[in-house]
Amino acid sequence: MGQGPGFVPTFLYYFVGTTLIVTWVLSRGVEVPTEVGNPFPLAVLCGALAGGLGAFFNSHEQISVSVKNRGAFLKKLTDTLTEMGYRESKQQDGVTLYDRPAPSNLFSGKIFVQLEGKTANLSGRSRTIRRLKGKLEA
Repeated sequence: MGQGPGFVPTFLYYFVGTTLIVTWVLSRGVEVPTEVGNPFPLAVLCGALAGGLGAFFNSHEQISVSVKNRGAFLKKLTDTLTEMGYRESKQQDGVTLYDRPAPSNLFSGKIFVQLEGKTANLSGRSRTIRRLKGKLEA
């Protein structure tokens, strides 16, 4: 099953990147009021905010969904993913990979689906997986 970075690595990625960028911008001529003084606390605050938002929307998440009727579930899953703009791209070792056509695939990520008995394991970006879970349970 496809694995990606979880919450902590994704948070750190956005936190460090944003903190460095904000620090660089503030040190290159954006005038910081004298009351603020050191620009680093502001950069860390921006980094924490960006880290939290980035991790919430873009970390990798895996869920399990119970399947009562395999055929009906596959049809609903395929229809839902098609509605979301995804298409099946390949199957390997019991895992079906869904992705979006270029150029939208650069920002949406892939969805991995593995059916095992009466459960389906879905894996992908947390924003997409939460949306998919809501549509499948409706």
